[in-house]
Amino acid sequence: MTEDQETGTPVGTNTVVLLREERWPAWPGVCCWRASVHAAFAEAGLDVREIPWSPLEREQPERPAPPPSHTRRPAREQSTAVLALQFMGRVARAGVVTAGRRVRAAAGRVGRELEARVADRMPRSVPPPSGVQDTVRVSPPSESDPRLRGLTRARLVLAESPEGALAAVRSGVPAGVVWLLAIPPERSAPGEPVTWAGPLREAVSEIGGLVTDSLDAAGILERVAGPVRTVVLPPLASDRACPTCGGGTPAGVDPEKRPPTLDVHPTDIPSHLLLWRRLLDEPTPTEYSWAVARLRGEGGPWLPPERDTWGATPDRATGGSAPDWSASAQAAGVRRLLAALPPPADQVPAGASPLRVRVFGYDMKFMRDLARVLGERPDFDLVVDEWRSASAKNDGITENLARSAQTLVAEWARPNAVWLSKVKRPDQYLVVRLHRFEIESAYPRQIDIDAVDAVVYIAPHMGRRIRDELGWPADKLVYIPNYTDLANLDRPKYPDARFTLGMVGIVPSLKRFDLALDLLAAIRREDPRFSLLVRSQMGWAHPPSWESAEERRQVQRALERVEKDPLLRGAVVFDAFGRDMAAWFRKVGHILSLSDVEGSHVALCEGMGSGAVPVIRGWEGAAEAYGAENVSASLDDAVAKVLESADPAVWEERSQQAKEEVARRFDPTQVVEAWVDLSYGHAEKARQRFAAYVDESLRLAP
Repeated sequence: MTEDQETGTPVGTNTVVLLREERWPAWPGVCCWRASVHAAFAEAGLDVREIPWSPLEREQPERPAPPPSHTRRPAREQSTAVLALQFMGRVARAGVVTAGRRVRAAAGRVGRELEARVADRMPRSVPPPSGVQDTVRVSPPSESDPRLRGLTRARLVLAESPEGALAAVRSGVPAGVVWLLAIPPERSAPGEPVTWAGPLREAVSEIGGLVTDSLDAAGILERVAGPVRTVVLPPLASDRACPTCGGGTPAGVDPEKRPPTLDVHPTDIPSHLLLWRRLLDEPTPTEYSWAVARLRGEGGPWLPPERDTWGATPDRATGGSAPDWSASAQAAGVRRLLAALPPPADQVPAGASPLRVRVFGYDMKFMRDLARVLGERPDFDLVVDEWRSASAKNDGITENLARSAQTLVAEWARPNAVWLSKVKRPDQYLVVRLHRFEIESAYPRQIDIDAVDAVVYIAPHMGRRIRDELGWPADKLVYIPNYTDLANLDRPKYPDARFTLGMVGIVPSLKRFDLALDLLAAIRREDPRFSLLVRSQMGWAHPPSWESAEERRQVQRALERVEKDPLLRGAVVFDAFGRDMAAWFRKVGHILSLSDVEGSHVALCEGMGSGAVPVIRGWEGAAEAYGAENVSASLDDAVAKVLESADPAVWEERSQQAKEEVARRFDPTQVVEAWVDLSYGHAEKARQRFAAYVDESLRLAP
């Protein structure tokens, strides 16, 4: 146990701390949210403490101009660990600031500068509500806050402002247990900048995740804040009484000075909370606003718009029932949030040193989420060293990290693995993870396999290829699928999503976008309700592909078909490339995997995890990885299966089967545990986690 220095109360691993934003007014809705936090977490058996917080720094003028690029930030007192990190270059602290968080922090800096520039050119169309400070800029906390130093062993620290969340992390609270209440003020279009996301981007680069009000809000936050975990926990509950206000306007608050009920200021969370409180108390029709729709659903009740209409329906309903804002929904949100937290700090024996794991390589897209989860474990000291290119390590840094490691992990069997196999000491444990890409390159044959203790492969058929083509011993091979956060992907689909085919990644041409167009045309010949939604970079954005004349011809021919074929015209939509995949998959009822060759095809796993029905061409290993029953033998077979799923009952059954299949084959909990086993040197224990899906010729006697 530790004690909070401000209150002297014990704060331990069973404690949830709410960092109460002192600048918020005492309005209905605000008190209801705080009461809900106390009630919902207490019902889960946790001790809930509330600590008032406000920034130590003085508030600055609104929207200051960004400093010149040559201006240095003022010096500040920092811990030895923070000073060391300034010299770590491209190194990211997995579990504290992972490689993904480093990218998000950079995006936050760009976002804040863009925010200031865009905001300076925009009129202030909506005045700040009465009683709330005008939009002010508070310097983000850069020093340890003495009020928060006693919270390091808390189970969860839930902040009400980005500044508070950052202050907690920079005061020593583990990043994985710090979460932030985030309520997006408005919708945003893919690829478009927004003026309010800068503080969020900075916060999510260093904390565990965001708590928000609805799935719609979660999708917007994932789109604008970069890769971030989100948990939906309705801030108010229609069936949970607030002991402070009981709803309505409490005594002493002038009703004329309350914020507007619909158009809330973009950065004003208290007004959102007050709006929702009033809507729960007064369920009368109102004009449409996105904030209202997140509580009531798209179905109303809405007042008719004050504009001329053309036809009988003034506003076409888009579907979607009202979400559940109840005590039971809050309890479900609490369970999801607790499941996303790292193990409690007291699970590490007193005096035990965390295992020093170091991950090396270029392009960490398949490692980031796994490294974050492993790095949040109290028994792991995990650092990700992301190289500048496949063969350009971080001189001075990479060598020091390798020397300090107990377990070395090479992500990809490329020059990083070659180098590690040469410098690894006998007292160190070396793991190499090989995907599909490398096996056809010269790098694996340059690795000193005798120095490698375990080789992780990510799809069942790759084990055979590694043994047969590289000649590596079977007793070093361990099958562990890629880590996929299936719980985050499991979200309800939009109405009629079953009529949408989804394809993630059409570059290079071996992904076979041309076959996707063939499939869509054949389906639409029978049922024109179907369409294709594509999320991918285009060929010209991928230089290695665009240098090939054949690749250019394939892309140009496909785009010509999309424009000119009557069966395809208007039925193929290209969505902007982004990381908000869980929100994007809500639109997709069928996920396509039509490639000539794949390793494990992570997008297929993600799509099935979201409940999209798979349409799989028989690339090598597809049946072993995803089940033979999910593979279509021909185009006609695939067309027939998709058309059968136009029946909602058939689609629902197949959607549920898809989720159950990937939950068995790619269980993320077992993936993490397998990597824990392997990091401690227990290769056989790790191998048994997914032994049921390994080729019989590679199964070793336990």
